Amino acid sequence: MSRERLNELLADRATQGLDDVEQRELDGLLLRLPDTDADELDRCAAAIDLALVPVSHEPLPAHLRERVLVDARAYLASGDATRARWAAPREVPSAPSKTPWAAPAGWLAAAAILVFALLGVVPPLLEPAPPNPVDARNDLLANQADAIRIAWTATGDPAGPEATGDVVWSDQRQQGYMRFSGLAANDPSVSQYQLWIFDATRDERHPVDGGVFDIPAGETEVVVPIHARLPVAQAALFAITVERPGGVVVSTRERLPLLAKVDG
Repeated sequence: MSRERLNELLADRATQGLDDVEQRELDGLLLRLPDTDADELDRCAAAIDLALVPVSHEPLPAHLRERVLVDARAYLASGDATRARWAAPREVPSAPSKTPWAAPAGWLAAAAILVFALLGVVPPLLEPAPPNPVDARNDLLANQADAIRIAWTATGDPAGPEATGDVVWSDQRQQGYMRFSGLAANDPSVSQYQLWIFDATRDERHPVDGGVFDIPAGETEVVVPIHARLPVAQAALFAITVERPGGVVVSTRERLPLLAKVDG
């Protein structure tokens, strides 16, 4: 019963505070049960409170965000997150606890995560920041052995008769980025650029849609992530077309300002 009362007081302290009598009772129980992590529920309550505060925040650096996510997944997969017993045997309580918060802190943390998921709330510390295409492109080139880089060739289309840049792509990662300089800015309500990826293992009449994108005005160089709609087994050619807003399923290829052919 002492363990149940201790957990009840710790939950009350974390959620609503204690009066002097309850604090003295808690201090006595902590002396009798020194193996208790007295601050775990406080930390959990503080994390929930912080996560729900609607304040603006700077995104975590990519490496730190990934570390937090890895640690969180490891905790949830461990026995600590799903333990259903206390360190000491529990007696059956003679009456219901006065507060539903008197539960293992691991379960409380898991319940909080479930609430966030059901409500569609993402705690700020775990909210993924949008990837920086420039950094992601450089990382792909530096760390992916099969990553290739192919220069664009301008075709003379008015959208970029002297446009330059390149494509970086990895068949293994199914990931890539396009870099442009000198490609004309477009009005998305009138037209958009669309990427087509020709796969050496597919019929060339049916290239893979690589996604539509825009070139904003005033930018000297733009890096755009590739969003292939289908897996690409062996990229052979990349082509940029000018299409109606939202792109097309099949391109007439009437306007094709840039090409990038993979050697070999």
